[in-house]
Amino acid sequence: MKVVQLLLAVIVIKQCCGLEIPLDGEHGLAISLLDIFSSARDIAAGLVQSQGNQLTADYFFRYTTNAVLSFPSQAIVAVVSALCSAILREDAIQPRPNAIPDVEDVAIQLRTPCNIRSYPVKELVRIVDDPDFDINKKVVIASSGWLTNANRSNDVLDGIGKAYHCRGDTNFLGIDVGRYIQTLYTWSSLNTNRIGEILAIALVDFVEVVPLENIHLMGHSLGAQIMGTTARHFTRLTGRQIPRVTGFDPAGPCFDYGEIQTTLSASDAAFVDIIHSNTGVAGQSEPTAHADFFVNGRFPIQNGCDDSVCSHQRSWQYYMESVYPGNEYNFLARRCTSLLRLDQERCVGDEYPMGIATPIGLQGLFILNVNPTEPYGMNATENYTSPNSECGVCVPTVESFGDHVWDKFCDSLRNNSERS
Repeated sequence: MKVVQLLLAVIVIKQCCGLEIPLDGEHGLAISLLDIFSSARDIAAGLVQSQGNQLTADYFFRYTTNAVLSFPSQAIVAVVSALCSAILREDAIQPRPNAIPDVEDVAIQLRTPCNIRSYPVKELVRIVDDPDFDINKKVVIASSGWLTNANRSNDVLDGIGKAYHCRGDTNFLGIDVGRYIQTLYTWSSLNTNRIGEILAIALVDFVEVVPLENIHLMGHSLGAQIMGTTARHFTRLTGRQIPRVTGFDPAGPCFDYGEIQTTLSASDAAFVDIIHSNTGVAGQSEPTAHADFFVNGRFPIQNGCDDSVCSHQRSWQYYMESVYPGNEYNFLARRCTSLLRLDQERCVGDEYPMGIATPIGLQGLFILNVNPTEPYGMNATENYTSPNSECGVCVPTVESFGDHVWDKFCDSLRNNSERS
């Protein structure tokens, strides 16, 4: 399909009304929310007919809720993804020169409970000399997603970083890509390849000092795609594979449809695991990892969420919960093909943990349910550690606390002297 045809398809999208999905050059399929409501009886009848009396009330509720809540987003994303792929195939995008990632603008942050120190990515190996870096510990390098900033609070890096600080057994690093994933989505998606290449080049020297087996890459949305390209470029440069890459709902648009932008997949690293939470909307729709965990099945709206934004974020929040001590086995999943089969107890075999404790080498498609509120993991025990706990936060040292008190005392004396 040509770019002009796809642009016309985008134009006919009317918010809260409907859209026209082109079938060929002369015909289109008109769909609206009204069609969904008017066809509710047919939908219900079809579900019951296909599943007989095995259809559960909970599954039916989720099905209808997702049909209504996710329909506009899924329709729009389908058109945008097709448009993006068509543009990429025709090489129609010419990014502005200042939108192309420059190695000078990319940094790596060493994140501790009390400090964030940045190092130019091209000097990544210098980080091993930082007094807060422990060469004997594992190393996690994480990336946030589209429109995010490494220095913004309450995001992937802060949340997961605090969880690892609570464990105390890992050096937590975040990649700061500046403005390069804060631009037009199509340009941001194209930038993932260059950013990944920049990080991979830095890792070549880094693993000469830090054991490769200690490295774990992870990212959310476009950040997951950045880590996928990092792993691919690292293998190209060294002939070796990154041990583990974890994707939190890897970005779907511009990656799911077409071959120009390769999505995070099992071939990228020795072990790839993906947590899917907004399937077919912001996140990719198909399983591509060694171990794919579809939370809430293939439904795009998560339990406890009302929209795709909330659902997309849940992927890294689930992982974050699993990192805290005592939470490693909160999210147990089974090999399965659908949430309905899981609800009907038709999925046999062992349960496996999703998150930090996912066994390396695990393969398959896994389904699990979650709670609508914290703790999200349905297998949480009395040993549960809340992400909202104080574990992992900055605790000032005795010396720094004494300095703080002394400074306050001096300020008080100065204020009293000025008043007198």
